[in-house]
Amino acid sequence: MDTMVLLFTVWGAITLLFLILVFYRSRLTKKETDWIPLSDDAKEDQAIEAQKVIEMKTHRVAVPIRALGVLWIVVAVVIIGFWFYHGITTPPPIK
Repeated sequence: MDTMVLLFTVWGAITLLFLILVFYRSRLTKKETDWIPLSDDAKEDQAIEAQKVIEMKTHRVAVPIRALGVLWIVVAVVIIGFWFYHGITTPPPIK
């Protein structure tokens, strides 16, 4: 059963990384504003630049989140498959 322990450890690490990235993305998107005041001063330019930086960071985090989500599903399917295989190939105990 060392393989199952290893698989669950990998699955747990992937889950932890996934949750950390999702939390980080939610913290980034909280800083976004719904509107930018339109005026001819420097505040408008600063607000637009801040929004662009937040959007860039959010898009940069999206790819690892998707990859970890897919990897999480793949490892979960491998765990379930290994569990079924182990259950089928192991003979029942003799009483």
